[in-house]
Amino acid sequence: GTGTAAFYALVDTGAVSSSTVSTRLSEGVERDIFTVSYRPTERGTEKRYKLTLLGRRIYDWAEKTEFERQVRKLRRLRHERDTSFEQLIGKLNRDMEIRKMVADSNPLEGEDVDLPEGASLVPKAPSEEELREAKFERMEESLEPIADDQGEESSE
Repeated sequence: GTGTAAFYALVDTGAVSSSTVSTRLSEGVERDIFTVSYRPTERGTEKRYKLTLLGRRIYDWAEKTEFERQVRKLRRLRHERDTSFEQLIGKLNRDMEIRKMVADSNPLEGEDVDLPEGASLVPKAPSEEELREAKFERMEESLEPIADDQGEESSE
């Protein structure tokens, strides 16, 4: 905005690498967006950057259009996407390791296995009818006998 800023102050406020900041500052000086001044410090001379009139107009436009806020929002969404993707990859890798451990824990390679006719090593999923019957059996098992008023169980 207003005033001057040193290179490292600009690097600290941005979400890009120091080489990117350096490149953009050089381009900005070439295009008359920044002016460079030098200030003596305890460690030597510090290079300071200040917006020119053109730079100030660009800055004002960016503020007016909420450009910076939109860029921050975009970076946050990218970070969330990247994080979600990394979590997904982690879960896939974990699941693949679990499958490998299960497969390695009881290998049948090189062994002769006698299976009854029609049998398979892969468990067969129950049919809809079998699932329905199992459900009714569970429901009947959970029923308690109904007692009449005198404490005797009914014959139903």
